[in-house]
Amino acid sequence: MKKILICAIVCSIVTGLTVHLHLNWNTFNLSRGYFQTRGTTYLTEEVIRYGHVSVISLCANAKKSRVSLNHAHKVYSLGEQIQVQVDLYDLYGNRKLTGGDVLRVWMENPETAASVSCRVSDHNNGSYTALLRAVWSGSATIKAFIASRKEEVVLNYMIYQQHGSLWTVLAEFRANNLTDATACSVRQGNSFKTNEWCNFTNENNGYSWYCKKSKIKQLACDTWSHSFSAKNMSFHLNNTERSILDLPLAALKQDVLQSSVRVSVRGGPKGVKLSAPSTSCNALPAEMTWRRTSPNGFFHQNKWHSLLCTDTLPRTIDAYRQCLKGRTLWLHGDSTSRQFKEVLHSILRFPSHSDRHVPVTDTDLIHNFSISYHAHELPFYHGPRHFKKSVNQAQYIMVDRLPNTTKDIVVLYMYAHFVFVHPDVFRRHVQRLVPSVRNLLARAPNVTIAVRGPHAFFTPMRGVLSYWGHLYSDIWHEEFASLQDKIVYLDFWDLTMAKPSQNIHPKTAIVNEMVHNMMSLLCFRK
Repeated sequence: MKKILICAIVCSIVTGLTVHLHLNWNTFNLSRGYFQTRGTTYLTEEVIRYGHVSVISLCANAKKSRVSLNHAHKVYSLGEQIQVQVDLYDLYGNRKLTGGDVLRVWMENPETAASVSCRVSDHNNGSYTALLRAVWSGSATIKAFIASRKEEVVLNYMIYQQHGSLWTVLAEFRANNLTDATACSVRQGNSFKTNEWCNFTNENNGYSWYCKKSKIKQLACDTWSHSFSAKNMSFHLNNTERSILDLPLAALKQDVLQSSVRVSVRGGPKGVKLSAPSTSCNALPAEMTWRRTSPNGFFHQNKWHSLLCTDTLPRTIDAYRQCLKGRTLWLHGDSTSRQFKEVLHSILRFPSHSDRHVPVTDTDLIHNFSISYHAHELPFYHGPRHFKKSVNQAQYIMVDRLPNTTKDIVVLYMYAHFVFVHPDVFRRHVQRLVPSVRNLLARAPNVTIAVRGPHAFFTPMRGVLSYWGHLYSDIWHEEFASLQDKIVYLDFWDLTMAKPSQNIHPKTAIVNEMVHNMMSLLCFRK
């Protein structure tokens, strides 16, 4: 008893983090079956900046935490709101007294391969509320998962502030049979020793990029030729920090709460699902795609069903080919963009010449369309393979080069590589895109532009949290606010929350659903 009391006191002292939350409120049209709910909730940067990291035993523990219904009845009608509460406890079984942990709550029925996720509200006292929607008839189980602990987010931010990035990008210099590699960053490590750094901002299309000069005199800055990256961290962590950073490496099942809730949904024969509004997806006004509707869809028989619009695009080769005829689909970004490209090649049955991060545009000469991939600007973590510096190019460069007569489909995307660096870096890169996109829309009336938002992932690599997707989604919304009536937002957060990926790269089956959802919104757009 004495031990428990001491732990509770220590918990309240060590945590020392007053949680402020970013809230997005959505009011839905009740006449169309929607209900009012609270949207994304996450720690603000102001709080993260001054947060503290407590020992791992005081972090939220899935085995001790609980999920329960807020109402006694367990039978609901199709379309009805289901409210559940999640209470977090630490390893010692003590109730968490502050918020800030990021939870995933979802409802599933494995028999019908059905699942739906929701947004979670944080009450800043260790208690969370999730509002789900009964979207199919039959049985369902509601589960919860600790996606990111507050301590993980705070520690990541501390590293960004102090060291610039989680992992290390290296520049390789080559000349006269000499080679050397040095560490790079979005900032100079020491402003008083600027002569020790190569300033590659111009080479990075105007985005800040610095690499340490080689100690080999013959390898001047202009001999930079390739880039690669390492997963190691070039800074010291104490035992507590290391244990916090390694939390995501635990198996997925370890962070799923052991308690769950079973409910039944009535509304017709087993398997009947909620219908979407009659508006076809390609006629859905662009600004509607930017609204934080949650859930914006659900899985049933492993297919994604939108709740924003009716998918009228057949899942056929001919429909996709007709959509792309005479156009190039630009899928620039990172390896997850390349996943989209590979899935489309599989569906459209024409050969791909992709080579990791090497830029490529593949053309189907018979059916007259192309699909293009180009790695976005640095920061970009290439892995151990050494890539020429020319493989990376800012997306605004591609946008500026498109002719006034273009009728191409441009999908703007940045996310995965920016979870390694301070969010201000992401914000600057998105801001630079805006004037180029605005100019293209003004001069090329037949172009179709979309912004692909962040996706959720679980059990990632060391220190890599999809938590930042919440913040980065807001940055897209804020910076593109004046263009939302002209650009489609591809919101895949709910889709990838409903079926989790244990890696930053979604499974192929999930990418298939993401791609079709994208095509249904962008093809034959009215």
